[in-house]
Amino acid sequence: MSESLNLAVGSRVIAQRTTGVCDAGERGVCYETYTLGNRPGWSFLFESGRYDGFSPDDVALILEVTGEVCREVADYEFQSVVRLMADFRRGRFAPAFPPERRATVH
Repeated sequence: MSESLNLAVGSRVIAQRTTGVCDAGERGVCYETYTLGNRPGWSFLFESGRYDGFSPDDVALILEVTGEVCREVADYEFQSVVRLMADFRRGRFAPAFPPERRATVH
């Protein structure tokens, strides 16, 4: 399964179900890739500011991988959750969560 996941820092996802970390329909962006044991893993930050790590099984069960990459986030280098939250509050991840365009009636 993990062979089919082409995820990197900046990869965008959409939560497909509500968990303790994300709400169904909430957008997320990968801020870290890692290996735990022999398994790949990815850390995602959601537009609410919540974050967590996901295994390949977690990704398959919870997230829709959009195939899009936010170039403005792709160079992010994770250092600590304290720094992550400070960067989030400063707007470092805002390009990954642009305001949604809504149809208007004139």
